[in-house]
This record gives sequence, C-alpha cells and structure tokens, in this order.
Amino acid sequence: MPVIVFAVIALTMPFWFPLVGGYAGLDTKILIWAIFAIGFDILLGFTGYLSFGHAAFFGVSAYVTGLMLLHYSANIIPAMIASVIVTTIIAVMVGFLTLRRSGIYFSILTLAFGEMFYAAALSIFSDWTGGDNGLTGLPTPELFSMPFKENNVFYLVAVLAIIGYYIARRIGNSPFGMMLRAVKSNQTRLEFTGLDVKKYKLSAFVISAIYASVAGSLMVIYEPYVATEFVHWSTSGKLVIMSVLGGVGTLFGPMIGAAFMLYFENVISAFLQEQWLLVLGLVFMFIVIFLPGGFVEGAQRLKRAIAGKAGDGNASKGASE
Repeated sequence: MPVIVFAVIALTMPFWFPLVGGYAGLDTKILIWAIFAIGFDILLGFTGYLSFGHAAFFGVSAYVTGLMLLHYSANIIPAMIASVIVTTIIAVMVGFLTLRRSGIYFSILTLAFGEMFYAAALSIFSDWTGGDNGLTGLPTPELFSMPFKENNVFYLVAVLAIIGYYIARRIGNSPFGMMLRAVKSNQTRLEFTGLDVKKYKLSAFVISAIYASVAGSLMVIYEPYVATEFVHWSTSGKLVIMSVLGGVGTLFGPMIGAAFMLYFENVISAFLQEQWLLVLGLVFMFIVIFLPGGFVEGAQRLKRAIAGKAGDGNASKGASE
C-alpha cells in the first residue's frame, strides 16, 4: 500500500505540483534526491552508521555518466550502467576500510574519503573533471537515438524512484533487513552469536552507494552538467539534514525531507529572501529538539491525538446513552 501511495504521488507530480508553487524540473530534482535519501536511510536508518561521505558516490557516478555521454555515446543506458559499476567498486573498497570503525570514527573516515575524492576532482583528475568549472559541454542525452529530456526524464526518474522505494521496503521487511536492524540495536551481542557482522554492514554500505550512484547519474541526465558541488561534503550534509527532517529509519521520511528542503530552498526562499537559511535552521532545530523522529513522528503524534479525541468522544457518547 505505501508503494502504491508513493507511486500515485510521484507519477502525478506534473499535474499538482504547480498548484503549490512548484515549477517544471523541480519535481524531477526532488525525486532524484528522494532516491539518494532512500539509499542513505538503508545505511543510517537500518544499521545506524552515519556517513558524511556519500557525496563521493553521488559525484563519482555523475562524473562517470558525464564522461560516458561526452566521450562514448549520448545513450543514457551505457552511461548509467558504467556509473553504477564504477561506484559499486569504489564503495566496496571504501566500505571495507571505513567499516572497521563505528560511531564518530566511521563518520570522520567517510568524510575524509569524500574530501579526498573532491580534492582529486579538482587536482589530479582535473583534465577529466573540468576542475573548478565542472564537466561542461555534454550532449543532450538520448535513449535509442531519441532526445531524452523534460517529461521523458521526469517519468524515468519517477519510475526508478518507485522501484527504488519498493526494493528498499522489501529489504527492510526481509531477514536481511532484520539483521541490519540487529546491527544497529546491539552489534556486539550479534557478533557473539557467530554471525559475520562485517558482511551485513558492507552490504548495506554498498547498497546505499548504488542508490547514490543512480541518483548521481540521473542528475546529469536531468541537467547535462557535472558540478564540483556534487562531490563536495556539503552535498553529504544536505542529505543528512533531509533524512533527519523527514525521519531516519522510515524510508518514506527521508523522501519527505528531501521534498521539503528542495521546495523550501527553491520556492519558499523567494518569499523569505536572505533569511531563508535562518528559518530553515530554526525548523531543523525544532525538529531535532521536539520531533527527533522527524516529520513522520509528527504525523504519527497527530494521528494518535486525533484517534484519542475520537475515542474520548465515542466513550462520552456511550456513557451518556
């Protein structure tokens, strides 16, 4: 049922999104970040490992996609396949090294690796990445020799977001997902049972990176340009804020957080002007202090309050009868 609800919301965005002040293209960007956020929640929400380096996977995938479009073919299929393969290989290597530590040490390690990729993009690989200017001059993406843009890109992104959400829910409800939650709950106790905890942590890390790679590739297909910002730590920070705002560990929550933050940044900011970051910071502080479960927890509290009032009303009515 949640997948169907999300599918209806996603596929109908071009019709209702302009009614709330959105514009063409922003809906596509929201769904791309939703894919990014779903994958991140598999790592953070299920296993409890907070990564500050996921921009590396997003950015590397974007660069690989851009280079494939520029030097190999404008067809998006080989570009996306190549980006996922390269990102997966890198994720295995990074995960193997960083997952030796947990907590703040893991977070700092991922941040360090992310900054290494960012520095490499600006220095030793600048001939390929374009350095500070980013990767420009990309051709219009194609699918089977047909120009692929605007509505075509949106529906591709929407379909992949729906599939990604469905797969993430299947993972969460599977025995594998239960093991990931067990890692988050008490990793030491799980190790004493004889299970290979490292295998589960690495699998979650790689799956999360694959989602990031799909999002990074789609971002280049959506807008044929690769900015150095894609691999910068600020992109990882933005992802963390989205997840916390929406509700970590809920899958649907981080997508809500992504939609809220991008809508706030691109629509609400026009009314708030220079103060929009201040207001966003206040919203974030309110969520962290009073709703640590994010918007999802807020919705659950509201639902319980309404149900409680309805129950009290029925009880008083029954007593009076």
